[in-house]
Order: sequence, then C-alpha cells, then structure tokens
Amino acid sequence: MERPKVRGPTLGIEGVRGDVSLDADKERILSRSPFARLTSPSRHALLEIGRFERLARRQSIVQQGAPARHLVLLGAGRVKVERVADGRVFPLGHRGPGDLVGDSALAGATVASESATVLDEGDALLVPLAGLDRLVAADPAIRAALVAALVARQLETEARLGSLLLCTVEARLLEFLRAAARRWGQPHAAGELVSAPFTHADIALLIGSTRETVTLLLGKLKRAGLISFDRRRIVIRDGEHLAARAGST
Repeated sequence: MERPKVRGPTLGIEGVRGDVSLDADKERILSRSPFARLTSPSRHALLEIGRFERLARRQSIVQQGAPARHLVLLGAGRVKVERVADGRVFPLGHRGPGDLVGDSALAGATVASESATVLDEGDALLVPLAGLDRLVAADPAIRAALVAALVARQLETEARLGSLLLCTVEARLLEFLRAAARRWGQPHAAGELVSAPFTHADIALLIGSTRETVTLLLGKLKRAGLISFDRRRIVIRDGEHLAARAGST
C-alpha cells in the first residue's frame, strides 16, 4: 500500500509570489474559515502569524503521534482525516474549503491524535499553535471564534453518530450528498457538481456502509433523476427533491 508523502513546510514560497498576492490568498482562506467574521486588529493579528501553503496530493499535513505544530485552515482541496487505534483505521471524515484540520491539538495535547492526508491538491493557511495560543489568551474575539468552531465540530460529530445509529443507509447517503454539495459544489449545466471525486469506497467508509450498497443506491438515485455523473464526479440534478427525499427517508 502506498504511503502518503510526508512533506515539511514549503520553503521560499513568499519569494516566488509577491506579498500582495500572498496577502490576498491568506485573506481568501480566512474569509471561508470559522474566523471569517473577525475584524481588525484581531483579523490582522491572525493573518500576520499565518503562512500560506500549496497542498500537494498525498501530502501529509498532520501525522498521528507527531508533535502538533499548526492549525490548518483549508482554502481549497480535500483532506482525509483518520485515526489508527488497535491496528485499525477509523475514518474521521473528509475536510474541505472552510474547514479546520488539526483542531484536536487545541485542547493542549502535545502530539496529534489523528492523521490528515491531502486527497485533492489545494491550499491552506497554516497558523502556528504557539502563536495562536498567545492570541487566544489575549484576544476575546479570536477566543470566541475558536470556541464556536470547536462546538460546531462537536455537534457535527454527534450528528454523524446519531445518523449511524438511527438512520437508514439511504438516508445517510442522501445527507452525505447534500453536505458534499455544500462544501464542494460548483455550478454545472445539469445542476450542481460535487467537484471532489469521491469513489464509492470513499462514500461507503464515510457513511458506514459497503461499496456495493453505495453503488446500488447511487444507481437508484440516478434512475430517479436526482443525480447524474460527469467524469466520475457526482452531479446533483435536483437539490430540492433530494432534500425532500432525505427528510422522508
């Protein structure tokens, strides 16, 4: 099995691109993150310590058991987050634009409790935990935004657990499709394209099912005219009916 590439911080990126362009990239990423509503000087302080980085496919940006050094704010792309326990891999989810990666270290752990690997290339703002700790201690606005983000992640985790316990596989698939469209959705001639190329095996892991069942259910949704496919990517053809079906399943 091919192991993800472990790559250190990008070197010299600020020498390759102008400061103005880098500032615009950092602002773009911050504006999609849980810190989007920060105003100056809080906003400026966070941008000042953050570093823009391009993310390459299969790059490891967090490694379970390694020292926790950064909070990663994703601007584009897709990252797989998972944890290994007792020799088994437990998928924690796929993160996309606007999401945080490495936030489990914010509770004070000295090492990362999960691994994060880039699936689709993108970019991110890397905020060093040492600098972030100082800002959190001194700035109530940053502290409040961070607490809100952690509470939202907790609620998301509880909702996923509830779905696994109480909902049918079809209901979990429908909710996955709606969430994927919100995070990776792009306009398409036939509706809304989920730009992230999820495989049926990926989806099965994330919703607690099997690849065969996911394939059957996606075929059923396609025949109903709710979805289609474009180069192995899912197109949501009828979001309203998809939502209604999710509510009734």
